[in-house]
Amino acid sequence: MPAGFPTRSKARLLHSTRTHPLMQVKETGSLTVDERSFRNPKLRAAFLISYKTVADLLGKAALFAITIFAARRLAPEAFGVFSLGSTLGWIVAVASDFGIQLHLAREVARAPHAAPQLLATWLRVRLWLAAAAMLLVVTTLALLGSRAPFAAPVAVLALVYAVSGLIELLHYFYRGLSRSDIESTLTLWQRTSTLVCGLLALALWPTVTALAFAMLLPAACTLGASVRIARRLSLAEGAGLRDTTKSAEVSAAVNTDRARLAGLAAWPIFAREIWPIGAGIVLSALYFRIDVFLVQWWSGSELVALYNAVFRLVEALRLFPAAVIAVALPSLCRAVDLRPLVRIAAPITGCAVLAAGVLWFAAGVLVPFIYGEPYTGAVASFRILLLSFPLMALNLALTHQLIGWHGERAYAVICAIALAVNLAINARLIPAWSIEGAAWATVATELLLTAGCAAVLWSMATRLTGTVAEDVVMG
Repeated sequence: MPAGFPTRSKARLLHSTRTHPLMQVKETGSLTVDERSFRNPKLRAAFLISYKTVADLLGKAALFAITIFAARRLAPEAFGVFSLGSTLGWIVAVASDFGIQLHLAREVARAPHAAPQLLATWLRVRLWLAAAAMLLVVTTLALLGSRAPFAAPVAVLALVYAVSGLIELLHYFYRGLSRSDIESTLTLWQRTSTLVCGLLALALWPTVTALAFAMLLPAACTLGASVRIARRLSLAEGAGLRDTTKSAEVSAAVNTDRARLAGLAAWPIFAREIWPIGAGIVLSALYFRIDVFLVQWWSGSELVALYNAVFRLVEALRLFPAAVIAVALPSLCRAVDLRPLVRIAAPITGCAVLAAGVLWFAAGVLVPFIYGEPYTGAVASFRILLLSFPLMALNLALTHQLIGWHGERAYAVICAIALAVNLAINARLIPAWSIEGAAWATVATELLLTAGCAAVLWSMATRLTGTVAEDVVMG
């Protein structure tokens, strides 16, 4: 059985068929820093999901507004530098994290009493990795002999995304503690401040360097505030558990998990548990977006524009299921059977089916209305992509449950197979059916991902049920 898989063993006391004393403490103890009290847990969950969805929508809208205004105010060459720096920064953020944030959320959800140790360890590792990534960027720019007007804004934009990656790590920490409301508040503050500073810089000093520094300031301030909040919250979590720890069993559980976590070095954990998560994330990003490059290769830039435009609409639809998963992540990590997954996956998949059906009928009017008449040719591919949206929503739940149960190696393998299948199907369908072929390849890949994750999760759940039954028999 994978290390860390929820069982009744002493190493994982948090995961038993009965509510563990630590979980009872969490449920009945005093509220943590700034925690809201909801009489109905469903009301709190609905609030968190709604707040997260609104925050993400407004955050993306703010960045989109900056991009549009930058395209109008900057010279074409300067806007190209802005696009290059933003892309490089995104790569820096993904490469320097490589699955750490999801690992942190999982471990905090399972052992909230160890939040201070977990936060200190992985924040320190991420700081070193971000610094190393930035050093590599600066060194590469120097070796390429880039002229200063080009190198400076690219380096600053890369730093903006590196800092944002650290903020995202802390967001996942809040998710592990079921405090996505803090994440949403910080997202709104950062994106609103970035919008104001960015528009002001473009209005007064329309240069890409000024825009880069204007985006860096809110990010740096948000990181400083978030670090302070996260440390205070983690200490309060530990203090609350100490104050409410009354039984010998609870004390033993707390001390055992703290001693275990204190004795584990970061790098062995990275090699054993984190890199498969990072590999799976990178592979999934590739199969999710590589069809754009394949359409460019076989069909040309004009069809890329059509396909990318409607794909962005489907991608935007994923904000709601992603918000639900962000709020529900702790329950998935603590689950000892598939019931929490079913309770989460069923409604988001049902909502996705309903939304896809409505948009399928409205596609003929919606696509030209949003993008203009030249994009009418993308209506057919949009309708095909809508068929994959319910699968995308379901797969968000399945993949997070898989990682929550320490199935990260299986997740990486499934994503690698999905990428290979996606490439093979696209190679056959894009030359024959153009962007409609790429859309069908996306549907087929999501179906494969669903089948793979479901098979592995069923196997893991069956083994877990057998282990729990054996523990009950043994007393």
